[in-house]
Amino acid sequence: MGVLRMALPVTRVAARVTPGVGRRLLGATLLRCVMPNWVLLRPSPVARRVAWAAEAVELYRSAGTEMRPDGLARALVLHGQVLLLAERYEEAIAAVDASTAVPGARPSPAQTAGALRTRAQALLDAGRAEDALAPARECVERYRGAPLPARRDRSLGGLPLALLTVALVLGRLGRVAESVAVHEECAEILRAMPVRQLGRFGLTRPRVLVELIDGLGALGRHEEALALGAEAEEALPGTVAWVSPELVHYLRVRLSTALARSRLATGRTAEARDTAEEAVAQAREGVVRHPVRGPLWLADALGCLALVLREVKAHEEELGVRRELVDLYARLAADRSTDYETYLVDALAALSAVHDALGEHAGSVAATERGVVVLRGLVERDPAAFEPHLARRLADLSIDQQNAGEVERAVATAREAVALSRRLAETDWQRYTPLTARQLRVLGAGLRRTGDHAGAVASHAEAEALLRDVVEQSDDGRHVADLDRTRLLLARALRRAATADGVADAVPALRSLLALTHRTDATAVHATCVRAFAEACEEHQDDVVREWERVTGEPYPTFVYRCTTDRGRGSKPAAR
Repeated sequence: MGVLRMALPVTRVAARVTPGVGRRLLGATLLRCVMPNWVLLRPSPVARRVAWAAEAVELYRSAGTEMRPDGLARALVLHGQVLLLAERYEEAIAAVDASTAVPGARPSPAQTAGALRTRAQALLDAGRAEDALAPARECVERYRGAPLPARRDRSLGGLPLALLTVALVLGRLGRVAESVAVHEECAEILRAMPVRQLGRFGLTRPRVLVELIDGLGALGRHEEALALGAEAEEALPGTVAWVSPELVHYLRVRLSTALARSRLATGRTAEARDTAEEAVAQAREGVVRHPVRGPLWLADALGCLALVLREVKAHEEELGVRRELVDLYARLAADRSTDYETYLVDALAALSAVHDALGEHAGSVAATERGVVVLRGLVERDPAAFEPHLARRLADLSIDQQNAGEVERAVATAREAVALSRRLAETDWQRYTPLTARQLRVLGAGLRRTGDHAGAVASHAEAEALLRDVVEQSDDGRHVADLDRTRLLLARALRRAATADGVADAVPALRSLLALTHRTDATAVHATCVRAFAEACEEHQDDVVREWERVTGEPYPTFVYRCTTDRGRGSKPAAR
């Protein structure tokens, strides 16, 4: 490779002096420098390789009929590959598309497959995973059963790399089981491959194993994931670290975090903590060595360690990790893009939860407020995408403020959350009505704390009515438990209203509570009703009895409550 680079000035002179032979020699030298065949040779910097590929494309285009069109097609494919490495995805797609449209070109099967894989990977990295699936699968089919590529085409890829691309696309689409199956096939092919051929896939093998371990963990197949750990660790050291140190460092961090999560899931908490701490240490080293991508690895490792610490209830240590993670995402959001602001919001929500677990309600409020501020900025840029998140986070903030004793602020925050979710429900009733019901429950809880029992009852009653409509219009039963919870909260609010104010307010609350018992057979609701009537009678004595009889024209109810063993539910109380 070094010899070829040193030969470039000579071949450029030859191309000017003897255009025919010199240009062909320069083109071949440039393409070999762009994508060397020696797999254990560390490539030149990507920017330099992009420049060489662009020079080769221009050389073949300007040569006209002096050089075969196959050379231009090959130069465009290699240009697309290095543009992909440079993260210039749209240009990479354009280059490989142009390679298939060169008049008179007869690309080899391996070159055609390489163009398809580059296109699929560029589409995936550009966030167009659905568009990437078809070319990725076509690439795999072209490699299956095909003979081993010629020596000059081996740098373009192969079946294992094509399978890896398909698996990555499926994983991005959320089709984890299919992704794992493809990774497993790829791993088996690599295991059966002769050492001589395996050298061309030195970086593919560890990546496939790490992705497979992560996917198995996501499917809950943790023992299988852990069983592959030793093989993945064995694949990482050695020559592959020399060829691409940044990728290998990333894979080490990724492997440690995946193993830590699987160990945690299988109850090996001590091992999980050690592995997560090892991942953090590796990621911190990565920040120093690879300052562009290293912070992203550190964020993943810190998130894994925080998860382990939460599981073992080491909240004080988790608090420190969560704070570091928030600071890290704040720096990334300031330096890079909107994507990291969403991660920052999630990190702040997790930090708030740790403060809450420690009883530090003021810290919980501060963290959630900060997340709301970030979300407001995101809403200004893209209301459709972020308004639902803001509505949910406002409700969380109201709950935190209630826990901190800031009840007046909590009610104002909850009212804003309700107003926002109502507006969202106007655009998509089925999706956002359950969210509105949740915000109304939060508002009801805040109003109860301020002593506005009528307002609390009204909020919970509206939430129950909304959820009744949702349950009646859906077939999946997803919101039944939510409706049961809302009815219990409504029953408690009505019970409180029946005893907190005067007799005139007690009777309407009791009547609503009795009507509620006819809409549900939940034991807790009926028990609340029985207690409410008894407490109202004790609180207001004969006044409530007389007022009840005056309003309803019926005797004040007494109850016989029969408990059953039917899944904890009881029969409706019989009024007499």
